[in-house]
Amino acid sequence: MYRPEFWSYAAGLGHIYIDIPSRTLVFYYAGRQYGPYPVGLGKPSTPTPQGNWAVVEKDPNPWWEVLGSRWIGLNIPYGSYGIHGTNADWSIGGYVSNGCIRMHNPHVETIYPLVVIGTPVTISGAYPAQYLGT
Repeated sequence: MYRPEFWSYAAGLGHIYIDIPSRTLVFYYAGRQYGPYPVGLGKPSTPTPQGNWAVVEKDPNPWWEVLGSRWIGLNIPYGSYGIHGTNADWSIGGYVSNGCIRMHNPHVETIYPLVVIGTPVTISGAYPAQYLGT
């Protein structure tokens, strides 16, 4: 896994927002908006953690095929969560993962070069009631 020797000073230029109800990701970088991109999120039994997080690692060639072409790891303290590509494009737009944020490979490849270690990530919103079995 790629881990730079120091944190980037450019982290303040970008911010990733993930909206759980709409299953979208928007990346803002230096005043420019990328997206919204459709994403696949965690199943209700293994939800994507809400909160304010940060990027702590990047891997341009994840070893596990299901992670697609890129991995952007988050500092969520109670598991290994990240934003990544997928080899299952059909899963984008659903609540299907174990908590990670899945993107189409071309979409994650677009933002990957601009996302730096330390980039803030906000995951917000609630799961719609029909997905919670209520």
